Amino acid sequence: MIVITTGLSGTYLSATIPDLTFTIDGYRALVEIKSDGDILFSDYLFPFNDEITFAELSELVQPYVHRRLMAELTVNITEEFEDNEQKNTSTLTATVVYCSADFCISNAESFLAEHFLTLLDGEKVTALGRLEFLHYIGDDDASATAEYSDGSTSDFTIETLTGTSDFKTIDASPDHFVTEGKELYAYTVKAGLRSQRFVIDFEQPDCAPILMFENSFGCDELVYCTGTHTVSPEYTRSTTYINKMKRNYLIEENREFKADTGVLTFTMANWLDELFRSQTVKLVNFFDGEATVGKDIVITESKSEYTNDDDELPRFTFTYTYSQKNHNVMDLRRGGRIFDNTFDHTFN
Repeated sequence: MIVITTGLSGTYLSATIPDLTFTIDGYRALVEIKSDGDILFSDYLFPFNDEITFAELSELVQPYVHRRLMAELTVNITEEFEDNEQKNTSTLTATVVYCSADFCISNAESFLAEHFLTLLDGEKVTALGRLEFLHYIGDDDASATAEYSDGSTSDFTIETLTGTSDFKTIDASPDHFVTEGKELYAYTVKAGLRSQRFVIDFEQPDCAPILMFENSFGCDELVYCTGTHTVSPEYTRSTTYINKMKRNYLIEENREFKADTGVLTFTMANWLDELFRSQTVKLVNFFDGEATVGKDIVITESKSEYTNDDDELPRFTFTYTYSQKNHNVMDLRRGGRIFDNTFDHTFN
């Protein structure tokens, strides 16, 4: 007889799937774990004091769910006895949503119904001309309420950019909520019980670089750095004498960039650590009002230290370089510019 002590049921975030524990009367159990029909694990497990524990189940499932962002998990347990004739079976099912963060929650369903797929917990500072995206799981329609400096408000419907029966991505860019003759200073996007408030930075500072990164839910988010941007190319030259003349026969270029996020709110400082832990980061370029995703980059160093002193506001610095080997990168659409192709037209 199979007795499930700790099992699976309902919806889980992939980083916090509980261990599977059960007892058997037989001498071994065949445990087969499937995800959307693919076999992730299949082997015989033997009990200790009649109990079997499958620990670190999240470590097994996480890489697979990462590719799909959501997966149906099935665990089949078959108890076997010495005579190989009597067999008992038990099946457990669960829905797993990719998330590399530990939220210390037991009910993922209510969390997903109340939160967008981001670690940002509070207001986000944005500016006109920027792109902002939100992602969520569910079939709720999205809407926004814009607030203007004269105290008036206006409601908007937001269309889904991309979506399946599970995931939806919406465009929450501030330009969609501009009304002629009024000054937009904030807006709140809602989808079901989810809510995200944006506040407008009226100074509209130049941004360099603009980065798109994969967050802890496997979804893309954008960060706009408003501080000083520095390029530091280094060249490694290999020389030799050819026909009695000294020549550089190999020149290796390493183009390194240093970026400053600019002053952040404490809410956005907590969120921005997502950039530094992300394994997928890309440059974003703006040309004639349109954004295009550029080169892959690798963040090689970062400093995200700040304190709770009353007179201190956080700002982070980091260093990055191109992922590709060839660092001699030109953007022909943006002729006459200096430094890197993430600088905007004010640097011409």
